[in-house]
Amino acid sequence: MSTSKQEQEAIREKIRRLENRQKILLNRKADAERKARTHKLIERGAILESVFPETAPISGEQVKAFLQTLRRSNEGTE
Repeated sequence: MSTSKQEQEAIREKIRRLENRQKILLNRKADAERKARTHKLIERGAILESVFPETAPISGEQVKAFLQTLRRSNEGTE
């Protein structure tokens, strides 16, 4: 039993639609993950600035150095 050309084309079209739908869903998932990560980073940055207001005007590298210094000083007290 062989399928007709029309049936084969209909099957190919359905496959194409399903592949496109899969791409759309994967893009939505990636967007949601990116938005969640961005939200988390912004939230943590805001917490850092609220606890250490002196870090607000300094550069990212300076904040990193500040946190590393803070971590080293805490490691010595444990």
